[in-house]
Amino acid sequence: MKLKTILTLVVFSLSFIGFSQSNCATLKGCERKLCELNTKLVAAKKAGNQSQIKGVEDAIAQTKKNCTTKTVNKDLDKKVKEKQQKVKERTADLNEALKDKESKEKIDKKRKKLNEAKADLNKALAEQKTK
Repeated sequence: MKLKTILTLVVFSLSFIGFSQSNCATLKGCERKLCELNTKLVAAKKAGNQSQIKGVEDAIAQTKKNCTTKTVNKDLDKKVKEKQQKVKERTADLNEALKDKESKEKIDKKRKKLNEAKADLNKALAEQKTK
């Protein structure tokens, strides 16, 4: 019974952190991950999206059960690799468009997508540095 009470208090505290601190960037590791999930949960509840609420609640439960510094670092490393791959693909698309002398609009669109992919990569790298 005490464990249930403690867990309830922890969930409440983390929810409070999510409300009082919409930017979870100051937290690290599992605390940050839980804060971000709680922020998503609040948004899902505001939107009334029951399937999303259930999914986020499940993710919170799994995070509480399995989260370690090692798993957080592994997830961040995986995210960076995926973003790096996306930048490579977008760069290749742009180079191909330039080589084939596609229209200015198509080249601009591909350049914009590459810039977005680079921004996503930079964001992931920043997250990785603040592990």
